[in-house]
Amino acid sequence: MNTKEKNMCRLYKARTAHLKWVNSVKLLVSGVSVDKKYLTPLAQDSDLGQWFYNEAKQFAQFNSKNVLEEMEELLDEMYDIYTKIYSIYFAKEQSTLKAFLGFKSNASKYEMELASRCYEDLVELSDKFKNKFGVLERQLLALGDPKHEMVRVFEEEEISTVPEESGDDYYHGPRSH
Repeated sequence: MNTKEKNMCRLYKARTAHLKWVNSVKLLVSGVSVDKKYLTPLAQDSDLGQWFYNEAKQFAQFNSKNVLEEMEELLDEMYDIYTKIYSIYFAKEQSTLKAFLGFKSNASKYEMELASRCYEDLVELSDKFKNKFGVLERQLLALGDPKHEMVRVFEEEEISTVPEESGDDYYHGPRSH
């Protein structure tokens, strides 16, 4: 798989991560117990945020700067709204007894209604974000392979800690032979 294909594959995985996140928030607001580790209140800690800030932002050096700025604004707005939902469901620590008895939330009826309204706003922003995702996808598909090569994602196998020396002029010490 060449670099362009890898970049596009990561873009598709980021889109899927966004959809999973929105669906997890929907489950949370609907009263279904959701694992807290998948619902981080910080965009940068999410799978989508890590891709966006570590890789996608690099494409701003080409023709994608405007769409990336718009996506970042939408991402910030979504997480501002989500922070309200997160605080309703996770800010109050559940007692061990309540968790054991199966009570999912300490949220009041008013707080749950607020969370539901916030979720509706979040979905609206998510739809705009997905549209921008489509624009970015088309722009990245239009880029040639050389430009994709300029965007590097640091993977473990690419990182070399010690450069290998070549030639016989390198002295290895008394135990080298």
